[in-house]
Amino acid sequence: MKAVCVGESGGLWQTITLILRVRWSDLSTLHATEAREGLELIYREQPDVVMLHLDLAATVDSFDFISQVRSFSDVPIVIFSQSDDVADKVRALEMGADDWVTPSTMPMEFIAEVNAILRRRSPPSNESISFFLNGMLTINYDTHEVFLRGKPVKLTPIEYKIICQLVKNEGSVVSRATLLHSGWGPDYRADPEFLKKYIHRLRCKIEQDPAAPKVILTERGMGYRIAKS
Repeated sequence: MKAVCVGESGGLWQTITLILRVRWSDLSTLHATEAREGLELIYREQPDVVMLHLDLAATVDSFDFISQVRSFSDVPIVIFSQSDDVADKVRALEMGADDWVTPSTMPMEFIAEVNAILRRRSPPSNESISFFLNGMLTINYDTHEVFLRGKPVKLTPIEYKIICQLVKNEGSVVSRATLLHSGWGPDYRADPEFLKKYIHRLRCKIEQDPAAPKVILTERGMGYRIAKS
């Protein structure tokens, strides 16, 4: 298992590593003190869990950090804080954190909490293949393969990330910023016209008539939406 730890924490991360290795002997941890460094680690390393030390006096804006992670990843996020402010906890959870833990939590209880989060986040094996658009579009998340009416569709890695982000939000609008983050990382600042070229390429590969798309729809001024089955 791989974990990314973000924020100043003294010896907290060392303690957490020792605790988690009781359950996951192959655990590897990466540590970032700055938000940007943490985002880059998460995007590059694709960890199993992110642990964030919420310290309102620290340089990392914890709430903004959660929001930025959620713009490109569904990785489980565990917040560590001594704060008992209910408003902070609710805000963190509403922005996408999975759990709020105090460093004083008993070791075995903490292991159980992390295990439960990973179990909730990990889809059963029969969900590694998903069908969309009444079975016409198939995505195999294990092999990163896409099929249209049973025939393979060759997508670039970035095209695959974009279609997965759209499918994950089937029927809902996905902003241009979110799609840029999904394809190129959290710090990418490309012109929306660049994204438009990739959307056009995707349409040419999966639409019957790319000029009159019925699968990947444009929501002017907002982003893109994949049609609901």
